[in-house]
Amino acid sequence: MMALVWLIDVLVIVVKVLGGRMKVNPVLRFGLWVAVLGLFLAGCAVLAALAVLLQRWLEAIA
Repeated sequence: MMALVWLIDVLVIVVKVLGGRMKVNPVLRFGLWVAVLGLFLAGCAVLAALAVLLQRWLEAIA
């Protein structure tokens, strides 16, 4: 349960940094934006790969 609280605290801090509410080094803010966008693109790639695998599997059983 404490791990969930810690995770939420970290998420709130990251959102504050990305939103500009917390004064931090601009390099850190840029790096966090790059990391978030990279995670988003990686998630999109995983979803696309899963869609291709699902299509191949459905074609194989048809």
